[in-house]
Amino acid sequence: MIGLKRGTVKLVPHNPKWEELFEKEKQLLKKTFGDTILAIEHIGSTAIPSIPAKPIIDINIGVESLDVAQSMKEKFEKLGYEHRPFVPGKTKDDLKWQELYVKGPEEKRTHYVHVTILGNNYWKNDLLFRDFLRKNSVRAKQYAELKKQLAQKYADDRGTYTKNKEQFIKKTLEMAKKII
Repeated sequence: MIGLKRGTVKLVPHNPKWEELFEKEKQLLKKTFGDTILAIEHIGSTAIPSIPAKPIIDINIGVESLDVAQSMKEKFEKLGYEHRPFVPGKTKDDLKWQELYVKGPEEKRTHYVHVTILGNNYWKNDLLFRDFLRKNSVRAKQYAELKKQLAQKYADDRGTYTKNKEQFIKKTLEMAKKII
């Protein structure tokens, strides 16, 4: 139901069980980290019911500081997560806003957890994009079509796939900010 080889792109139709898998992982993370976690959200395409997605559960965790995010590494590793200091398709500047932890072997990544400062722009934009597409079926359909085209073209190049979605995401965030 979830899992994808690292670096590849394969979209599958939305599966309602993704929300259950998020909730299960959320409870595990809250039990492990307690009050260190100020907020936890299901993000990415698996959190948007109307569109296809790579079958990997994306999670945002909001914490007090990046020092806190970095201090979580040992506990994440005990849960089977790997710290990823660099993300394909992202620059080092992008990563100064988050710590990324991935779960699952390279042949079948299942979860991405982005740990960032609660309320910063990275946090706000992820939620704004998700919420806007949940409410705007026309824009969600456009995003689904773009994703399908890019997935066909860049099935073995996740970095380029991600990079080619940036303009659409930026424009969608501009649209969303006009109505909030």
